[in-house]
Amino acid sequence: MAWSFGLAVASAAAVACSALVGVEDVRLGRPADGGAAESGKRPQSPGNDGAAPGEASVQLALGYLHTCARKGDGKVSCWGDNGAGQLGDGIPFDGGARAPALVPQGVPGIDDAVKLASGVSHSCVVRRSGTVSCWGINTSGQLGRASVPRSSSPVDVVGITTAVDIACGTSFTCALLMGGTVSCWGANSSGQLGDGTKVERATAAPVSQLTDVTSLAAAESHACAIVIGGAVKCWGRNTDGQLGNGTTVDSLVPTALGTLSGVAQIVAASHFTCARLISGQLNCWGTNADGQLGTGTSSIAPNPTPAITKVSDAIAVSVGYTHACAVRRTGDVACWGAAGSGQVGSGQVPADASVPSPAAVLGVTGALDVSTGGDHSCAMTGTGAVLCWGNNVFGQLGDGTTKGAYAAVPVMTFP
Repeated sequence: MAWSFGLAVASAAAVACSALVGVEDVRLGRPADGGAAESGKRPQSPGNDGAAPGEASVQLALGYLHTCARKGDGKVSCWGDNGAGQLGDGIPFDGGARAPALVPQGVPGIDDAVKLASGVSHSCVVRRSGTVSCWGINTSGQLGRASVPRSSSPVDVVGITTAVDIACGTSFTCALLMGGTVSCWGANSSGQLGDGTKVERATAAPVSQLTDVTSLAAAESHACAIVIGGAVKCWGRNTDGQLGNGTTVDSLVPTALGTLSGVAQIVAASHFTCARLISGQLNCWGTNADGQLGTGTSSIAPNPTPAITKVSDAIAVSVGYTHACAVRRTGDVACWGAAGSGQVGSGQVPADASVPSPAAVLGVTGALDVSTGGDHSCAMTGTGAVLCWGNNVFGQLGDGTTKGAYAAVPVMTFP
């Protein structure tokens, strides 16, 4: 994952999706499928990707101040901040302020999405055809087009036709292609495109020395991949040890984590990274100033090698700007790290507080997946409900208000 938008662009430069970041892990895939990493298979055509029994029917991708969701029918809805067009509403920019959306609204023209990811202020989907479409900010070419500074409508990424998954960093994007190779585009000041250079580009090009990839994660200025067999390789910025290779030296090409194997899921945030092993054990590395490594303590010193967290039964994990969350086998969700905006969901704490040990999120049961943004988090349940908590100044919790929540609140229109 990776994130920031509008007036948050300056601070967003310090983020990364789950995974989302988003942030971006932005987190890719769903816990029930285990990913190709657990089956040892190369990624195949994205196909229909309809939810199987026991899988989440919704995939979430959280940016720094916005949220997007892909439903099983291939349609995508977004809500929250819209200053850079990251909601994909198709409304042209007229020079005036753009109002946020407090409830989910559809992204016109997207009805065939099979994968979804969000960066600081852009989002992308893999379509059934294997092409990729993106919308939002494009200051570094993260939309895969050099001609537009931003777009409120999805634009097709040039040269990508066989994508099976997508990961959005703060200002760059990477696609996992059929056959197990990866191509990236956008910002490259720390080598996060993995091509051996620091040259920014708006066109997709292969990551060097990387094959047999089964899963991806992108962050502020680094990225990681799982390769067949469950090993991990990372590249880009490494000032806090977020590459996990035992050093704090940046790498312009993928470098292996020799100490970790059997990895089922990888997620990356601004300055830290976490891996879920097939066993359910979580390992994290990088910065731990806010206790985001989940070891029970915090430290400003870099942590360049994987540390064992206090979660050993995870079926999914996601990392935000300075916090992380995991779904446990019980269906409960636990979060840790920076907590002052309610992003860990354990109840109100002081604005400067952190929670270095996993704490149960209030109001969530039966979760199948979790996703994290800048300082908000969301979970999907077996009933199709989406529950969110944390900062809500731009309506990114989707409950129709701008009131923050220290426990989970339901997103309107889901299910």
